[in-house]
Amino acid sequence: MRYKKKWYKKVLLFLFFAAALIWTLVPVYIVISNSFRRTLDMKIMPPKLLFTPILSHYEKILTLDNFSKYFRNSAVIAVSVTALTILLGTLAAYGMKLFKSRLGQHLSNVLLGKMVPAITILIPLFMMMNRLKLTGTFAAPILAHSCMSLPFVTWLMASFIRDIPTELLESASVMGCSRMKAFWLIIVPLLKPAVASATILVMQTSWNELVFSLQLTNLKTYPLTVGVARYVGAVSVDWGKCSAAAAITMVPIIIVGFAMQKYLVSGMTAGAVKG
Repeated sequence: MRYKKKWYKKVLLFLFFAAALIWTLVPVYIVISNSFRRTLDMKIMPPKLLFTPILSHYEKILTLDNFSKYFRNSAVIAVSVTALTILLGTLAAYGMKLFKSRLGQHLSNVLLGKMVPAITILIPLFMMMNRLKLTGTFAAPILAHSCMSLPFVTWLMASFIRDIPTELLESASVMGCSRMKAFWLIIVPLLKPAVASATILVMQTSWNELVFSLQLTNLKTYPLTVGVARYVGAVSVDWGKCSAAAAITMVPIIIVGFAMQKYLVSGMTAGAVKG
């Protein structure tokens, strides 16, 4: 009887993961396959599984359009936002560890920055950036994305730093380490899982963000999201270019995810033992 129950649970679990995998991979397959199809082949229903691949859509976006510039702009914005938010969020979380404040703990728990919809602060943020003459520069989207991601990064880092034994910091103080030296030598090496998680989430958010980038940038600083959105016209949509651009846009985030994967599986306790 127990064997039958276990078999039944395994089948249900397998079906659940199979459905989740299909739900995730089918849209990716459609986008990638459409990037190699002719425009007429995309409109055939049901779509053909076997077709003659072409590279004309990739040639158009890489040679005729400013796709390489959009890609560079997105890389500059996403990398800057990730580095800035992780640095400031980790320092803020470390400060809450050293100077225990009930108000700071409550604020870090409620995540005020994530409770406010981004669209509600777009207009006042645009007015501020315009007054400071930052619209059209990289500083405007970097500051906007950082303000939206910083509360989450601080909360994430604080949850990790909170579990670090205070004895480690006390022993470092006895050995003559200053607070900042203890931060770089003790805290940072133990935060590899948190840094990896924050890197993936923040970079993905900044890489895919459209609303702020659409209002705060211009032709010189357009990121990928704005560049891809320009393929969507009022009358028609260039599905070939959209699919090719989306396929290329996926690659950096996938690479970052695989690069950070090994740090996600390591625990803080293991890091403390190695240290």
